[in-house]
Amino acid sequence: MRKLYLVLIVELTALEILVRRGIQLLLAGLIMKPHTALISLHFAVLLFGLSGLIGKAVQSPALVVTCLRSLVGALALAAVLTLRRDGSLMAWRGRLGILVAGGAVLAAHWWTFFAAIQRSTVALGLLTYASYPLFVALLGWLVLRERPRRLDTLACAAVVVGLVLVVPDWNFGSHAGIATVLGLTSGFTFAILTLLNRQAIVSVPPLPLVAAQTAVAGLLLLPLAAPQLSSVPVRDWAWLVLLGVVFTGLAHACFTASLQRVRMPVVAVVAALEPVYGIAAAWIFLSETPTYRMLLGGVLIIGASLLSLLPEAAHHPVPATSSSRSIE
Repeated sequence: MRKLYLVLIVELTALEILVRRGIQLLLAGLIMKPHTALISLHFAVLLFGLSGLIGKAVQSPALVVTCLRSLVGALALAAVLTLRRDGSLMAWRGRLGILVAGGAVLAAHWWTFFAAIQRSTVALGLLTYASYPLFVALLGWLVLRERPRRLDTLACAAVVVGLVLVVPDWNFGSHAGIATVLGLTSGFTFAILTLLNRQAIVSVPPLPLVAAQTAVAGLLLLPLAAPQLSSVPVRDWAWLVLLGVVFTGLAHACFTASLQRVRMPVVAVVAALEPVYGIAAAWIFLSETPTYRMLLGGVLIIGASLLSLLPEAAHHPVPATSSSRSIE
Protein backbone atom coordinates (compact mmCIF):
# COMPACT_ATOMS: atom_id res chain seq x y z
CA MET A 1 0.00 0.00 0.00
CA ARG A 2 2.89 2.37 0.80
CA LYS A 3 4.25 1.82 -2.72
CA LEU A 4 0.82 2.70 -4.13
CA TYR A 5 0.76 6.02 -2.31
CA LEU A 6 4.33 6.85 -3.31
CA VAL A 7 3.73 6.30 -7.01
CA LEU A 8 0.53 8.32 -6.89
CA ILE A 9 2.41 11.17 -5.23
CA VAL A 10 4.98 11.08 -8.04
CA GLU A 11 2.16 11.06 -10.61
CA LEU A 12 0.34 13.99 -9.04
CA THR A 13 3.59 15.95 -8.72
CA ALA A 14 4.12 15.47 -12.45
CA LEU A 15 0.62 16.88 -13.03
CA GLU A 16 1.20 19.93 -10.84
CA ILE A 17 2.35 22.14 -13.70
CA LEU A 18 -0.69 21.18 -15.79
CA VAL A 19 -3.02 21.85 -12.85
CA ARG A 20 -1.50 25.28 -12.31
CA ARG A 21 -1.83 26.02 -16.02
CA GLY A 22 -5.46 24.91 -15.99
CA ILE A 23 -6.26 27.27 -13.14
CA GLN A 24 -4.47 30.10 -14.94
CA LEU A 25 -6.56 29.46 -18.04
CA LEU A 26 -9.79 29.57 -16.07
CA LEU A 27 -8.95 32.75 -14.20
CA ALA A 28 -7.70 34.45 -17.37
CA GLY A 29 -11.08 34.20 -19.05
CA LEU A 30 -11.03 30.48 -19.87
CA ILE A 31 -9.98 29.21 -23.27
CA MET A 32 -8.98 31.77 -25.87
CA LYS A 33 -7.10 29.76 -28.52
CA PRO A 34 -8.16 26.52 -30.23
CA HIS A 35 -4.88 24.68 -29.54
CA THR A 36 -5.01 25.67 -25.87
CA ALA A 37 -8.61 24.48 -25.69
CA LEU A 38 -7.59 21.09 -27.09
CA ILE A 39 -4.86 20.78 -24.45
CA SER A 40 -7.40 21.67 -21.79
CA LEU A 41 -9.79 19.04 -23.14
CA HIS A 42 -7.17 16.28 -23.03
CA PHE A 43 -6.11 17.41 -19.57
CA ALA A 44 -9.70 17.18 -18.30
CA VAL A 45 -10.24 13.72 -19.79
CA LEU A 46 -6.92 12.60 -18.31
CA LEU A 47 -8.13 13.73 -14.87
CA PHE A 48 -11.44 11.89 -15.36
CA GLY A 49 -9.55 8.72 -16.21
CA LEU A 50 -7.19 9.05 -13.24
CA SER A 51 -9.98 9.57 -10.70
CA GLY A 52 -10.42 5.81 -10.48
CA LEU A 53 -6.87 5.49 -9.14
CA ILE A 54 -7.79 7.70 -6.19
CA GLY A 55 -10.79 5.50 -5.48
CA LYS A 56 -8.47 2.50 -5.51
CA ALA A 57 -5.85 4.14 -3.28
CA VAL A 58 -8.08 5.17 -0.37
CA GLN A 59 -9.33 2.86 2.36
CA SER A 60 -12.73 4.56 2.68
CA PRO A 61 -15.80 2.81 1.21
CA ALA A 62 -17.25 3.90 -2.12
CA LEU A 63 -20.17 5.66 -0.40
CA VAL A 64 -17.85 7.97 1.54
CA VAL A 65 -15.64 8.53 -1.52
CA THR A 66 -18.64 9.55 -3.62
CA CYS A 67 -20.15 11.80 -0.96
CA LEU A 68 -16.96 13.72 -0.25
CA ARG A 69 -16.02 13.91 -3.92
CA SER A 70 -19.42 15.41 -4.68
CA LEU A 71 -19.45 17.95 -1.86
CA VAL A 72 -15.86 19.11 -2.35
CA GLY A 73 -16.28 19.13 -6.12
CA ALA A 74 -19.44 21.21 -5.86
CA LEU A 75 -17.61 23.77 -3.70
CA ALA A 76 -14.74 23.91 -6.20
CA LEU A 77 -17.16 24.42 -9.11
CA ALA A 78 -19.05 27.07 -7.16
CA ALA A 79 -15.73 28.89 -6.62
CA VAL A 80 -15.03 28.80 -10.36
CA LEU A 81 -18.49 30.16 -11.13
CA THR A 82 -18.01 32.91 -8.54
CA LEU A 83 -14.65 33.92 -10.02
CA ARG A 84 -16.29 34.05 -13.43
CA ARG A 85 -19.18 36.04 -11.94
CA ASP A 86 -21.48 33.54 -13.59
CA GLY A 87 -25.07 33.91 -12.41
CA SER A 88 -26.45 31.17 -14.63
CA LEU A 89 -27.18 28.93 -11.64
CA MET A 90 -30.38 30.95 -11.38
CA ALA A 91 -31.50 29.15 -14.54
CA TRP A 92 -32.48 26.22 -12.29
CA ARG A 93 -35.55 28.12 -11.09
CA GLY A 94 -38.63 26.08 -11.85
CA ARG A 95 -36.59 22.96 -12.69
CA LEU A 96 -36.06 21.59 -9.19
CA GLY A 97 -37.44 18.17 -10.09
CA ILE A 98 -34.97 17.43 -12.86
CA LEU A 99 -32.16 18.88 -10.72
CA VAL A 100 -32.87 16.48 -7.84
CA ALA A 101 -33.37 13.56 -10.22
CA GLY A 102 -30.10 14.30 -11.99
CA GLY A 103 -28.23 14.63 -8.69
CA ALA A 104 -29.64 11.34 -7.42
CA VAL A 105 -28.67 9.50 -10.61
CA LEU A 106 -25.20 11.06 -10.55
CA ALA A 107 -24.76 9.88 -6.94
CA ALA A 108 -25.72 6.33 -7.94
CA HIS A 109 -23.40 6.50 -10.96
CA TRP A 110 -20.30 7.54 -9.00
CA TRP A 111 -21.11 5.25 -6.05
CA THR A 112 -21.33 2.13 -8.22
CA PHE A 113 -18.31 3.20 -10.28
CA PHE A 114 -16.01 3.45 -7.26
CA ALA A 115 -17.48 0.29 -5.74
CA ALA A 116 -16.67 -1.61 -8.95
CA ILE A 117 -13.08 -0.38 -8.93
CA GLN A 118 -12.57 -1.18 -5.26
CA ARG A 119 -13.85 -4.73 -5.73
CA SER A 120 -11.80 -5.44 -8.85
CA THR A 121 -9.47 -3.40 -11.05
CA VAL A 122 -9.49 0.09 -12.51
CA ALA A 123 -9.64 -1.40 -16.01
CA LEU A 124 -12.71 -3.50 -15.30
CA GLY A 125 -14.49 -0.60 -13.62
CA LEU A 126 -13.76 1.81 -16.47
CA LEU A 127 -14.63 -0.58 -19.30
CA THR A 128 -17.89 -1.86 -17.80
CA TYR A 129 -18.93 1.75 -17.15
CA ALA A 130 -18.01 2.58 -20.75
CA SER A 131 -20.84 0.27 -21.84
CA TYR A 132 -23.29 3.16 -21.37
CA PRO A 133 -23.89 3.69 -25.15
CA LEU A 134 -25.70 0.34 -25.11
CA PHE A 135 -28.05 1.59 -22.39
CA VAL A 136 -28.51 4.99 -24.04
CA ALA A 137 -29.72 3.25 -27.19
CA LEU A 138 -31.99 0.87 -25.27
CA LEU A 139 -33.51 3.61 -23.10
CA GLY A 140 -34.00 5.85 -26.10
CA TRP A 141 -35.91 3.06 -27.81
CA LEU A 142 -37.97 1.84 -24.83
CA VAL A 143 -38.65 5.14 -23.03
CA LEU A 144 -38.40 7.88 -25.64
CA ARG A 145 -39.61 5.73 -28.54
CA GLU A 146 -36.58 6.76 -30.58
CA ARG A 147 -36.15 4.33 -33.42
CA PRO A 148 -32.62 2.90 -33.25
CA ARG A 149 -30.47 3.51 -36.29
CA ARG A 150 -28.32 0.87 -37.92
CA LEU A 151 -25.25 2.56 -36.44
CA ASP A 152 -26.73 2.30 -32.92
CA THR A 153 -27.45 -1.40 -33.42
CA LEU A 154 -23.85 -1.97 -34.53
CA ALA A 155 -22.56 -0.06 -31.50
CA CYS A 156 -24.72 -2.14 -29.13
CA ALA A 157 -23.43 -5.37 -30.67
CA ALA A 158 -19.84 -4.15 -30.26
CA VAL A 159 -20.47 -3.34 -26.58
CA VAL A 160 -21.92 -6.79 -25.90
CA VAL A 161 -18.99 -8.57 -27.57
CA GLY A 162 -16.56 -6.24 -25.81
CA LEU A 163 -18.09 -7.03 -22.40
CA VAL A 164 -17.82 -10.76 -23.05
CA LEU A 165 -14.09 -10.27 -23.68
CA VAL A 166 -13.48 -7.79 -20.85
CA VAL A 167 -15.11 -9.61 -17.93
CA PRO A 168 -12.72 -12.28 -16.62
CA ASP A 169 -15.31 -14.16 -14.57
CA TRP A 170 -19.06 -14.22 -15.11
CA ASN A 171 -19.63 -15.92 -11.75
CA PHE A 172 -21.66 -13.21 -10.03
CA GLY A 173 -20.67 -14.53 -6.62
CA SER A 174 -17.01 -13.67 -7.25
CA HIS A 175 -15.37 -10.26 -6.78
CA ALA A 176 -15.03 -9.84 -10.55
CA GLY A 177 -18.67 -10.80 -11.10
CA ILE A 178 -19.95 -8.36 -8.47
CA ALA A 179 -17.67 -5.65 -9.87
CA THR A 180 -19.09 -6.32 -13.32
CA VAL A 181 -22.65 -5.81 -12.08
CA LEU A 182 -21.62 -2.60 -10.31
CA GLY A 183 -19.77 -1.32 -13.39
CA LEU A 184 -22.72 -2.05 -15.65
CA THR A 185 -25.00 -0.31 -13.16
CA SER A 186 -22.67 2.68 -13.31
CA GLY A 187 -22.99 2.68 -17.10
CA PHE A 188 -26.78 2.32 -16.88
CA THR A 189 -27.15 5.24 -14.47
CA PHE A 190 -24.89 7.37 -16.65
CA ALA A 191 -27.15 6.61 -19.59
CA ILE A 192 -30.15 7.81 -17.55
CA LEU A 193 -28.23 10.97 -16.65
CA THR A 194 -27.46 11.52 -20.33
CA LEU A 195 -31.15 11.45 -21.23
CA LEU A 196 -32.08 13.72 -18.30
CA ASN A 197 -29.47 16.26 -19.30
CA ARG A 198 -30.81 16.43 -22.83
CA GLN A 199 -33.73 18.25 -21.24
CA ALA A 200 -31.76 20.26 -18.68
CA ILE A 201 -29.16 21.64 -21.11
CA VAL A 202 -31.87 23.50 -22.98
CA SER A 203 -32.02 26.10 -20.19
CA VAL A 204 -28.92 25.52 -18.04
CA PRO A 205 -25.30 25.96 -19.24
CA PRO A 206 -22.93 22.99 -18.84
CA LEU A 207 -20.80 24.10 -15.88
CA PRO A 208 -23.69 25.24 -13.64
CA LEU A 209 -25.47 22.03 -14.62
CA VAL A 210 -22.58 19.91 -13.33
CA ALA A 211 -22.12 22.09 -10.23
CA ALA A 212 -25.77 21.84 -9.19
CA GLN A 213 -26.07 18.11 -9.81
CA THR A 214 -22.81 17.43 -7.98
CA ALA A 215 -24.03 19.40 -4.96
CA VAL A 216 -27.32 17.51 -4.90
CA ALA A 217 -25.49 14.18 -5.17
CA GLY A 218 -23.32 15.00 -2.16
CA LEU A 219 -26.23 16.25 -0.05
CA LEU A 220 -28.34 13.18 -0.81
CA LEU A 221 -25.53 10.84 0.24
CA LEU A 222 -24.48 12.84 3.31
CA PRO A 223 -27.01 11.27 5.74
CA LEU A 224 -25.79 7.80 4.71
CA ALA A 225 -22.10 8.68 4.79
CA ALA A 226 -22.11 10.87 7.92
CA PRO A 227 -21.80 8.00 10.46
CA GLN A 228 -18.62 6.83 8.70
CA LEU A 229 -16.89 10.20 8.32
CA SER A 230 -15.31 10.08 11.78
CA SER A 231 -13.46 6.90 10.83
CA VAL A 232 -11.98 8.25 7.58
CA PRO A 233 -8.16 8.13 7.85
CA VAL A 234 -6.32 11.44 7.71
CA ARG A 235 -4.48 10.50 4.53
CA ASP A 236 -7.81 9.59 2.91
CA TRP A 237 -9.07 13.11 3.60
CA ALA A 238 -6.14 14.51 1.64
CA TRP A 239 -6.82 12.22 -1.32
CA LEU A 240 -10.56 12.88 -1.29
CA VAL A 241 -10.15 16.65 -1.14
CA LEU A 242 -7.77 16.32 -4.09
CA LEU A 243 -10.34 14.13 -5.86
CA GLY A 244 -13.02 16.78 -5.36
CA VAL A 245 -11.00 19.90 -6.16
CA VAL A 246 -8.74 18.70 -8.99
CA PHE A 247 -10.29 15.55 -10.44
CA THR A 248 -13.86 16.86 -10.25
CA GLY A 249 -13.98 20.65 -9.99
CA LEU A 250 -10.97 21.57 -12.12
CA ALA A 251 -11.56 18.71 -14.56
CA HIS A 252 -15.18 19.68 -15.28
CA ALA A 253 -14.27 23.37 -15.47
CA CYS A 254 -11.54 22.71 -18.05
CA PHE A 255 -13.79 20.33 -19.99
CA THR A 256 -16.71 22.72 -20.28
CA ALA A 257 -14.39 25.64 -21.05
CA SER A 258 -12.85 23.72 -23.95
CA LEU A 259 -16.30 23.25 -25.52
CA GLN A 260 -16.19 26.91 -26.58
CA ARG A 261 -13.40 26.28 -29.08
CA VAL A 262 -13.20 22.55 -29.85
CA ARG A 263 -15.54 21.00 -32.43
CA MET A 264 -17.97 18.49 -30.95
CA PRO A 265 -16.78 15.51 -33.07
CA VAL A 266 -13.30 16.11 -31.65
CA VAL A 267 -14.75 16.36 -28.13
CA ALA A 268 -16.47 12.99 -28.57
CA VAL A 269 -13.26 11.33 -29.76
CA VAL A 270 -11.16 12.76 -26.92
CA ALA A 271 -13.81 11.90 -24.30
CA ALA A 272 -13.68 8.27 -25.44
CA LEU A 273 -10.03 8.21 -24.35
CA GLU A 274 -10.99 8.31 -20.64
CA PRO A 275 -10.72 4.51 -20.19
CA VAL A 276 -7.47 4.52 -22.19
CA TYR A 277 -5.86 7.08 -19.88
CA GLY A 278 -7.17 5.33 -16.77
CA ILE A 279 -6.09 1.83 -17.80
CA ALA A 280 -2.65 3.05 -18.88
CA ALA A 281 -2.16 4.83 -15.56
CA ALA A 282 -3.30 1.77 -13.59
CA TRP A 283 -0.91 -0.36 -15.65
CA ILE A 284 2.02 1.96 -14.93
CA PHE A 285 1.36 2.99 -11.33
CA LEU A 286 -0.69 0.13 -9.86
CA SER A 287 0.84 -2.75 -11.85
CA GLU A 288 -2.65 -3.76 -13.05
CA THR A 289 -1.65 -5.39 -16.32
CA PRO A 290 -4.64 -5.91 -18.63
CA THR A 291 -4.83 -9.12 -20.65
CA TYR A 292 -4.87 -9.10 -24.44
CA ARG A 293 -8.48 -10.25 -24.27
CA MET A 294 -9.39 -7.28 -22.06
CA LEU A 295 -7.57 -4.87 -24.37
CA LEU A 296 -9.45 -6.23 -27.40
CA GLY A 297 -12.75 -5.91 -25.55
CA GLY A 298 -11.82 -2.38 -24.54
CA VAL A 299 -11.17 -1.45 -28.17
CA LEU A 300 -14.66 -2.70 -29.10
CA ILE A 301 -16.37 -0.84 -26.23
CA ILE A 302 -14.52 2.42 -26.87
CA GLY A 303 -15.20 2.07 -30.59
CA ALA A 304 -18.89 1.66 -29.79
CA SER A 305 -18.76 4.89 -27.79
CA LEU A 306 -17.46 6.71 -30.83
CA LEU A 307 -20.07 5.17 -33.10
CA SER A 308 -22.95 6.14 -30.83
CA LEU A 309 -21.79 9.55 -29.58
CA LEU A 310 -20.28 11.18 -32.64
CA PRO A 311 -23.58 11.66 -34.51
CA GLU A 312 -25.26 13.03 -31.36
CA ALA A 313 -22.45 15.33 -30.32
CA ALA A 314 -23.35 18.08 -32.75
CA HIS A 315 -26.85 18.29 -31.33
CA HIS A 316 -26.42 17.37 -27.67
CA PRO A 317 -22.98 18.50 -26.56
CA VAL A 318 -23.29 18.01 -22.83
CA PRO A 319 -24.70 14.55 -22.09
CA ALA A 320 -21.32 12.96 -22.61
CA THR A 321 -19.68 15.44 -20.20
CA SER A 322 -22.05 15.52 -17.29
CA SER A 323 -20.52 12.83 -15.01
CA SER A 324 -17.23 11.60 -15.37
CA ARG A 325 -17.42 11.14 -16.43
CA SER A 326 -15.77 10.12 -16.88
CA ILE A 327 -16.87 11.50 -15.83
CA GLU A 328 -15.37 9.36 -14.18
